[in-house]
Amino acid sequence: MLSSVNAGRWAWLRGALLLAVAGAGGSCRTRLGEVVDCEPVAEVPQPVRTSCRETRTGNQVDALFLVDNSGSMDAMQAELRRRFPQFLQVFHDLAQQGTYVDLHIGVVTSDYGAGATGGGGCERSPGGDRGLLQAVGQAAAPECKPPVGAPYIQYVFGPGGSDQSNLPPGQSLDATFTCMASVGARGCGIEHQLESVYAALHNKVENAGFLRDEAVLAVTFLTNEDDCSAPATSDLFDPAKVPQYGYAGSFRCTRFGVVCGEPPSLPPAGDSNGPLAMCLPAPNPTGMGPGRLFDVGRYLDFFGGPAGRGGVKVDPADVLLVGIDAPEAPFQIIDADIATGQGGQPYVECAPGSGGCAPVVQHSCFRDNGFYGDPSVRINTVIRSARSSAISSICDDDYSKALENVGRLIVSQLGACCLPGALPVDPRTGSDVIADCTVEDLTQNLDGTVTVVEVPSCNAGRGTPCWRVERKDPCVGLSPQTIGVTIDRGGAMAPPHTTARATCKAASG
Repeated sequence: MLSSVNAGRWAWLRGALLLAVAGAGGSCRTRLGEVVDCEPVAEVPQPVRTSCRETRTGNQVDALFLVDNSGSMDAMQAELRRRFPQFLQVFHDLAQQGTYVDLHIGVVTSDYGAGATGGGGCERSPGGDRGLLQAVGQAAAPECKPPVGAPYIQYVFGPGGSDQSNLPPGQSLDATFTCMASVGARGCGIEHQLESVYAALHNKVENAGFLRDEAVLAVTFLTNEDDCSAPATSDLFDPAKVPQYGYAGSFRCTRFGVVCGEPPSLPPAGDSNGPLAMCLPAPNPTGMGPGRLFDVGRYLDFFGGPAGRGGVKVDPADVLLVGIDAPEAPFQIIDADIATGQGGQPYVECAPGSGGCAPVVQHSCFRDNGFYGDPSVRINTVIRSARSSAISSICDDDYSKALENVGRLIVSQLGACCLPGALPVDPRTGSDVIADCTVEDLTQNLDGTVTVVEVPSCNAGRGTPCWRVERKDPCVGLSPQTIGVTIDRGGAMAPPHTTARATCKAASG
């Protein structure tokens, strides 16, 4: 049974994941780039929503890549490095349109040690790479050189190829990222993905200068196992604690990191006799369980709360989280032959009476290309909590689309305000869209409060600021109609830490 506090956490998490979004009012017809008139339209479900920061000092972006460096990650790391140009292409395209991004790129690993005792080849926490930015990865080629003057890339796009950077002489942007992201696959197998990122962004000494106040923060998690972040005082990984915690392997992360079912309970210590349903992070807000890992509230508050209440950014809308990981379902425990489950193959159940068996969580995806992953319940819960997020499968053959989408999400955050769904088409013209929208300015105050001011349609004749819907080149690939919301401020700047949020009625069908 869960305590009342933990039951509340469970209810909150489940409610957050199932939350439905409400529609909005205010009906206008518009040709692209020109508001024509207003008229009522029929209400339809599934509103289209977008949010962005229109103005930002220098179009700053801090892109952090968490690269799992545990065993079996070699092939998936190679695919990330191979497709990195697709991430950068979006910024090159933006520069061609006259918008120049000031980009920081950093890499951290999942190796953070394993509690108070270590175990399984892991150091005690905080150990391993401790959330330090990797200027040159452990498995990088001998000729690799680090960025100049910092353990991360600084790259400012400029007109006519006048880019500025701290790249080492003779080493390209792609090659420098390859050197940083070649972290190898010999790190701790008890991955602390969330805590490594948390530590990296709190580190004001070795990682100084990476995180900037006015920048969009984009964190991409490349990992094929779920998070196992635990307090440095934890004894969960002590190999001598078999009577208390069961089999001394990474299964302890699953056993004490997730709850499933209704009422929620920890997974069984052995075969679950089929997939388990309604699995979410195990609550542990006060260290009293039932989970034994950090309560995910630690990371939900950090990424989703304002700086005035311990969040990483003054405005949480400046945080973008992306996962290239495994789907949360199916979630199944089996008694397996621990020699199986490698090279893109599922675990094989043990024959009755055979040796070499242990409980494991079965892979939720696997491919003949050698890619596979375990259910990312904790990580994906945190990723989906962000106002801007995306998740792709680590088992995909090609990460090109995943990395391109990371770049496009960042571009949208920089001010394109692209509408990710279709708006109704005016039957009188066959081309104009019917923009039935509510648009608001949300200003994040330093004390954590938010001031909300509704912005009228430009058709209302109230002067500026006002909004309109128009075609935007940066919305290619982000909007099915390549359209976004523009706020005309008559040449004035938006207030600091202001996010424009638009909610529009979607096209039916």
